[in-house]
Amino acid sequence: MPLKAPVFWQKKNTLLGQLLAPLGKLYALGVRWHLKRTKSYEAKIPVVCVGNLVMGGVGKTPLAISIAEYFKMNGKKPVFLTRGYGGGLSNILVDPDKHTARQTGDEALILARVAPTIVDANRARGAKKAEMLGADVIVMDDGFQNSQLVKTLSLVVFDGHYGCGNGKVFPAGPLREPLEDGLNRANAFIVVGKDQTGVQERVEKRYREMPFIAMHIEQDVSKIARLSGQKVFAFAGIGYPDKFFNMLKEYGCDVVQTRSFPDHYPYEDNDMMEMISQAEEANAVLVTTAKDNVRIPSRFQPYVHVVEAYMVWDTPDIMCALLAALHK
Repeated sequence: MPLKAPVFWQKKNTLLGQLLAPLGKLYALGVRWHLKRTKSYEAKIPVVCVGNLVMGGVGKTPLAISIAEYFKMNGKKPVFLTRGYGGGLSNILVDPDKHTARQTGDEALILARVAPTIVDANRARGAKKAEMLGADVIVMDDGFQNSQLVKTLSLVVFDGHYGCGNGKVFPAGPLREPLEDGLNRANAFIVVGKDQTGVQERVEKRYREMPFIAMHIEQDVSKIARLSGQKVFAFAGIGYPDKFFNMLKEYGCDVVQTRSFPDHYPYEDNDMMEMISQAEEANAVLVTTAKDNVRIPSRFQPYVHVVEAYMVWDTPDIMCALLAALHK
């Protein structure tokens, strides 16, 4: 089961972070070795990789969806390729009407409603399947640390609030690999939301020529407006659930109770029955994210209000130029 990120990952110079730093160095060496030893397949079509250097959610899936929508608007056929984190199946084309989150992972189900989606831990095999489907471009949701497939355009995403955390590599911190190692393979970097930790300055200080793209996530205001003034019981099993809870409060919801679950948490019947009962006792409406909704047993979904989110490009000219160059 996925675990919540420890608090010390966001704090610098902690004793625990220092004690675990040697293990972080070993982990970094393992990532470097893995990236070098794997033979890479070069697809016949462009491959856009939406990745990150920090463990946890940073908005990769909404960004991947916005990229696919861009290609569709420009007459291209994008196909998503994802590992299907949290799912039990691999080497499949996702059918959102047939598959469940336990089979494909939650993100794959969301992606499949936008464009054909392949779940495969073997990215090279998945890319070949995408080519057979007649794709014009492959959009990878995650996979930046996977070297099985050559990327044409690698986008590294940071959350503006959390940045790089304490700057240490797992398990001493939240980084999947040393910051410099990852940025050396990136073509552009993105900060989602207000940059509160100085990520942009830190990256641009060393990588002055690397394009920077500012973005933010917006919610479906029409759905939230219906909840304004109502008592709300909000729950979420995403990277940073507090961001979701705070957003509801900012839009005028009376959030009387919250419950956080680990990212990708597979909701059980007893979880839902307990929360439905607690919401009824508080005379509150149950509210969650679209990503959580696909992990809720279908018979309980009618009891929950779902808030959709989408990515907004604050510097669209830079993003459009990077994507347009792929088909020149």
